[in-house]
Amino acid sequence: MGRPERPLDPTAGPIAAFAHELRVLRNRAGNASYRELARAAHFAPSVLSSAASGRRLPTLAVTLAFVSACGGDRGAWERRWRSVAQESRAQARRPAQLPLGTSTFVGRETELAEAVAVVRPSRAPVLVTGPIGTGKTAFAVRLAEEAAARFPDGQLHADLSDRGPDGRSTDGIVRGFLRALGVPAHLAPDDPAHRIDLYRSLLAEHRLFVLLTGATSEAQVRPLLGRTAHSQVVVTSRARLPALEDAHRVELDTFTRAESVALLARIAGGHRIRAEHAAAAAIAGLCGDLPLAVSIVGRRIAARPEWTIAATAGRLAGRDRLVDSLSVGDVNVRDRFTAAYEGLSAAGRAAVRHLGAEGGSRTTPAAVAAAMGVATETAEELLESIVDAGLLRRADVAGRYAIPTLVGVFAAELVRFPDRRE
Repeated sequence: MGRPERPLDPTAGPIAAFAHELRVLRNRAGNASYRELARAAHFAPSVLSSAASGRRLPTLAVTLAFVSACGGDRGAWERRWRSVAQESRAQARRPAQLPLGTSTFVGRETELAEAVAVVRPSRAPVLVTGPIGTGKTAFAVRLAEEAAARFPDGQLHADLSDRGPDGRSTDGIVRGFLRALGVPAHLAPDDPAHRIDLYRSLLAEHRLFVLLTGATSEAQVRPLLGRTAHSQVVVTSRARLPALEDAHRVELDTFTRAESVALLARIAGGHRIRAEHAAAAAIAGLCGDLPLAVSIVGRRIAARPEWTIAATAGRLAGRDRLVDSLSVGDVNVRDRFTAAYEGLSAAGRAAVRHLGAEGGSRTTPAAVAAAMGVATETAEELLESIVDAGLLRRADVAGRYAIPTLVGVFAAELVRFPDRRE
């Protein structure tokens, strides 16, 4: 004998009441086991059991097969099912969890157009990668805004980099998503794997935009993906996640100089930037055309209308610790670089300091190997780990790595001011 079904409260909502009525129908038909019903219904016992669980409304096909196997009136039950489906849609929650977008978004026209084109027909996962500060989340939110009409059932968001007390574990994220989609906690499956199955089923049934930011590994992402013709999952990560299959990849880099100046104009005022265009371009150069850094300086200029653009450029150029100047409110470049640096192995941190001591804009595994006294293969692995931390990027030439301008400054400061390492 199978284990007893979980008790149902028929007053808990239309879906719970519908499931209760299915159970009543089954009892009146002799209370056959779901395995016995499956022979007549031609659906798996687990599907029939789920139909009467009250967790979600079964499909019409499953409902009618269940009713026929129990000798019920198909026409009456179809009318009942359509009434409950309509009521459930009216009561369905439409989560809106995406981070706030930015009104100063500039550039990325080609990448955005390609991503929108992918979202339209295929619903393949979109993976947005790039070094620290290149605007991956801002890009993903703008993509959601561009495609909003295709996902009317809502937007879900989880920060996979969050290591807070809630853990941001896969199960914690799935529980949160289920609650956001209107599944009461007492109706969620007890087994974590079954909760993932339910989330994926809702992903397939609804038209949702799901944004997963700050992913560090494929293992974090895979459970939150599912086969769906209606919903879209977008992942952002500093790492390239090469084992994530069938994803459309968008790789962001620093801005062009024109895009950096355009962002300064959007934030600080076009008239001020046009009046001192050369100084604005100098600021962009000092920021390494990194969108995060340019945005920070633009907001500082906007808050100080008495500052000239040239004076701001002079202040930045004259700072011994340039990275400390790239801060506004609770947003700063140093904290992001430091967190990535501290997340590296001891050898990886030593490699970053070597890059700072050398002071170049590019490096190779052979150069790092010679400086650190390790094998070339080991040096290449170290450089790849720094790429995945968001502090380095591959150059256009095979076997070479490009050192972003501000990362070079940060690394040099680690060498010049060793007290800042701890």
